[in-house]
Amino acid sequence: MDMLEFYRGDLLLARCELGGRAIEIGRALGCDIVIDDADLVDRHWLIMRKQGTVVAFDVSGGKRQRAAEYPLPIARVVPLSREYSLKRVLAPDVPAPRVPGEPRTEALSTQRLPLSRLVIVIGRGGDARRFRVGEGPLHVGRALDNDIVLPDRAISDHHLRLEPCEAGLGLRDLGSRNGTFVNGVRVHTAVVAEGAVIRVGRTDLRIAAKLDGSEDSGPTMIAESSSMLQVLGDVQRLAPLPWPVLILGESGTGKEGIALSLHELGARRAQRFVAVNAGGLPRELVESELFGHERGAFTGAVGAHKGVFEQAHGGTLFLDEIAELPLDLQARFLRVLETGELRRVGGESATSVNVRLVCATHRDLRAMVADGSFRQDLFYRIARLIVHVPALRSRPEDVRALCKHFLREIAVEVGPREISDDALSRLVAHDWPGNVRELRNVLCAAAATASMCIENSDVERALADVAAVPTRGLSVETLERAVAQHAGNLAAAARALGIPRSTLRDRLRAVKGAADAA
Repeated sequence: MDMLEFYRGDLLLARCELGGRAIEIGRALGCDIVIDDADLVDRHWLIMRKQGTVVAFDVSGGKRQRAAEYPLPIARVVPLSREYSLKRVLAPDVPAPRVPGEPRTEALSTQRLPLSRLVIVIGRGGDARRFRVGEGPLHVGRALDNDIVLPDRAISDHHLRLEPCEAGLGLRDLGSRNGTFVNGVRVHTAVVAEGAVIRVGRTDLRIAAKLDGSEDSGPTMIAESSSMLQVLGDVQRLAPLPWPVLILGESGTGKEGIALSLHELGARRAQRFVAVNAGGLPRELVESELFGHERGAFTGAVGAHKGVFEQAHGGTLFLDEIAELPLDLQARFLRVLETGELRRVGGESATSVNVRLVCATHRDLRAMVADGSFRQDLFYRIARLIVHVPALRSRPEDVRALCKHFLREIAVEVGPREISDDALSRLVAHDWPGNVRELRNVLCAAAATASMCIENSDVERALADVAAVPTRGLSVETLERAVAQHAGNLAAAARALGIPRSTLRDRLRAVKGAADAA
């Protein structure tokens, strides 16, 4: 049995057992061990087991400092401050008191998986961000020095900490303003595992397992089609390079997932990944969001603000919908890329920045360059490497794999769901103008109203309600009947159905391919 002994000078003050979870030491009353010493901050030390030994993490500073760990050999005195110290000892026959605040959270825990198989998922589908659970603590909050930064105003700067422990994954609220909730129950400390939903502010963090035993370091990208597998192969080859990447593809194809893969598989994966949608920013705030501003730079600028370039310094900046960037700001954007320096709005001095730039758009940038709405020099600056993401309708083989992925993902909310062959064939036959995002929405709607198995009728209802383009109830049987009625003439059948001939042809091919695969 591992015991921790706490000393003030040579005087033994207390002894406690190092149980299955980490012990936090600091001045805050919420700590497991509270030491009133001016040398310590509110939450200073974290003592935990790791790979058969015991280590200490100094969690009092920024991310780099928190990454350092200090081994605690048996019988060695380790200083906590100038006045206080601790020592790890073995006392197999001495009963120890329960650590203050030890959680009783069996009802909050689910089936336990190895920590290496767990990921923290924020968001849904192709928009989701995934963070690996490692062997050290993960800090969550609004402040930029957290391991997981959440831009939610209802979240505290340093909101919670996730701590690996013998029972699974420990959670500790760090004195947040609005609290931390696990599966709807407010907690101070808890043990969570696969399936748990952590609510902070207006944001949900889901504890999920990696699919199919995958141990890759990048985000989950689902592909079975040759075209998409080729894209993912290109991403792996391009990720280690430092050059800018331009991702082209329709809305909803998963361009941000590709950008995140480039980051996670590249040399900057230990640094921040910052994503911003240029098309979603108000015109008057674009400059401030990109380059930052100083206090008093304009009405409402009550404090200094770091732009996304500064926030992503050392890491990756993903600028989605680059084509929506106003023409007058494109020149300034280009200058930052060429010089590596920017000046905040209202600022007098330049700041150096170093980011790997990844841009994306669904627009035809070459046509925009030709008509003068996008700068040619900027195009060539951001398009050193180009990744084309195919539309979902051109890769129907991926629909089956994506359905499996989404059904497992939403099982936390709606329970386990299967899907019938007819329903799957109907999904394969759809055009998916909204691509993967539309497929996710349709499948969620169908799963919400279905029982244990999603049938064709559930899919038809979901398509009519939430599909990006009305389907007019065109089932597979309707398509085949129309073709039969026109003696196999696809053009005549398509005119009768009110759809393009190419759409009818692609749907029938997709259905045949799905039937052959089954």
